[in-house]
Amino acid sequence: MSVYWIFTGTYGSADQEGIHILSLDSKTCSLEKIAGVSGIHSPSFLAIDGKRNLLFAASETMDGEVVSYQLDSQLLTLKELSRQKTNGDHPCHISIDATGVWLLAVNYTSGNVSVFPIDEHGAIGEMSDQLHHEGSSVHQDRQEAPHPHSIFNMPNTPFWVVPDLGCDRLYIYKLDTVNGKLQQQNVIPTSPGAGPRHAVFHPHEPWLYIIEELSSTITAYRYDRENGSLREIQRVTTLPEGFDKPTISADIHIDAAGAYLYGSNRGHDSLAVYRIQHDGTLIQVGHVSVEGAMPRNFVITPDDRCLLVANQDSDSVTLFELKDGIPVYTGKKMELYKPVCVKVLEVE
Repeated sequence: MSVYWIFTGTYGSADQEGIHILSLDSKTCSLEKIAGVSGIHSPSFLAIDGKRNLLFAASETMDGEVVSYQLDSQLLTLKELSRQKTNGDHPCHISIDATGVWLLAVNYTSGNVSVFPIDEHGAIGEMSDQLHHEGSSVHQDRQEAPHPHSIFNMPNTPFWVVPDLGCDRLYIYKLDTVNGKLQQQNVIPTSPGAGPRHAVFHPHEPWLYIIEELSSTITAYRYDRENGSLREIQRVTTLPEGFDKPTISADIHIDAAGAYLYGSNRGHDSLAVYRIQHDGTLIQVGHVSVEGAMPRNFVITPDDRCLLVANQDSDSVTLFELKDGIPVYTGKKMELYKPVCVKVLEVE
């Protein structure tokens, strides 16, 4: 199958279409907008339950919210099902557990992690648990307090990784999937001033890669599925040699084949491309311009044919074709207001 729906979250206001549905044919590299929905302020990050055609969004505001939608695959419309307060400020990332029963969110400004039940119809229930981080680190302007930036499940385990940009730590939690409670399992310090932001797991091997926003670096770890522990194996820059202008890193992904890893740079406005070695270490292949400004998020289609980048400051989603692992700009883009998240769903 080469046809996908692309869901895009933005920093749009509630009276704008803040969530967009695009259609992508990866064989012909054609991209078109087919629908949108308003009524939610700054739906900056999205999560998809493809089995039930459910979409979840984080409203990244003070006193933030999480919202669920039902996707009508025939009419290509989104119907709001529910919304809940996150009891925190600026929720910037959400994830759904493998069972589709629990929604997990991180609140960047208030420094807390929230858990919510999801019922059989896709409605989000009242919060079942919330944990608060404590601490700070060396950058007084960005690390004056804890700032959890994302939450990712360690594949085929009950463990969840939360990179905290504010206190330079990786928190490992164990999720009780009966009661929706989180128990702290491990806390791993990162390099001072690194600012860990997003994570990606290798599709086949027990390797975890963390992109570090403030230092523009990627740290590779080997993880233990039995206890959730991490062992660092490498740390590399996301920038070309000699680049010394202001820039910060953002998003990180691996292709479905597990051969290449990509990280986005905001300021340098590029994708750093790496080849993954047999031991999990990375070799930098080069850098590709995102053909836009401030690449906050990007996604790779499951067939490894296309890559789409959400460029926040140039109001564009740019489309690339992957050729031997290297993103090649197709010359095609979609103009959208402040896109900051892109998710992909295969059309059945």
